[in-house]
Amino acid sequence: MIKMKWSPKHNAIHHFFSKRYFSTEKLTNEYIRKMKSDMFSEEKNRQQSLVTRIEKIEVKYRGVPADCTLMMNKNMSTPYNCAMHMHEMFCQRSVLAEVNGQLWDMHRPLTEECELKLLNFHTAPSVLNKVFWRSCSFLLGLVIERAFKEEFFIDLHSWPRPNIKSGSYVYDVDIGIPNWTPTTEELKTLTTMLCKLASEDNNFEMLDVSESLAMKMFQHNRFKIQQIPQLSKEGSVRLYRVKDHVDISYGPMIGNTKFVGTTQVAAVHHLDTKSGYRFQAVSIPKQLTLNSFAFSVLVDRAKKLNETGLASDSDEKSSVTA
Repeated sequence: MIKMKWSPKHNAIHHFFSKRYFSTEKLTNEYIRKMKSDMFSEEKNRQQSLVTRIEKIEVKYRGVPADCTLMMNKNMSTPYNCAMHMHEMFCQRSVLAEVNGQLWDMHRPLTEECELKLLNFHTAPSVLNKVFWRSCSFLLGLVIERAFKEEFFIDLHSWPRPNIKSGSYVYDVDIGIPNWTPTTEELKTLTTMLCKLASEDNNFEMLDVSESLAMKMFQHNRFKIQQIPQLSKEGSVRLYRVKDHVDISYGPMIGNTKFVGTTQVAAVHHLDTKSGYRFQAVSIPKQLTLNSFAFSVLVDRAKKLNETGLASDSDEKSSVTA
């Protein structure tokens, strides 16, 4: 837990957020996080209850060690379920799926007969790089929301579209504290939390919800409320959940947190924008190896301000979550 030195100025900021967003003292970061997760679960259960009849579909797997055909359940079975039917190795290595030529989350139900490929970092690195970066940004947001004491209301803003050449993945956040410069120990705390999360066995769950439900779920976040209409596609908004953390993204995401390897939160930069601070980190996939010196070079590069998306920050469409 990051402990901030409290001051009357900070207290005034906290009072501002409390007065603006809270009708009761119970509406803390933790309370809102639980509310969103509960709504996610309710909607997921509702959608699953609509599948009243089991219908078989033919899934044609293409890849090593040999092509095969599986009979799976429409709107129920996922690429991960297909991997389970073939070999445990596929469950352990498959980061993402390709369904009829479209990138597909590992735990997203299959909706029709299809051709399936299972992707990992050795067979499809160029495809997975951006997916990995996007997923790490999501996890960084999860950690930031939990890192500060409950006195501070954390408003997660967004992260720009992944740019591997930038040297870091980011999350822009309003933490309600002006002119904060994190200490080395505070950066280490963030890194420890992110590494612990990556070491756990947590799936990325995907759920498409109506725009109106998304607005209810994120009613306490002024940034997300502005972004949801822009992210909506035909009245639907895509959400992801890891543990009890729910966020908005076009996706896709990696299948599980266990695919994240060596990680470090490199820097936090104060931005002259309403988003407040840009948190920057760097990670490498667990399936790939890199010596400590080479990783330290990546960390040094990741400390420099990542300007991805900042040049046109005044344009709301450029700052929404990727």
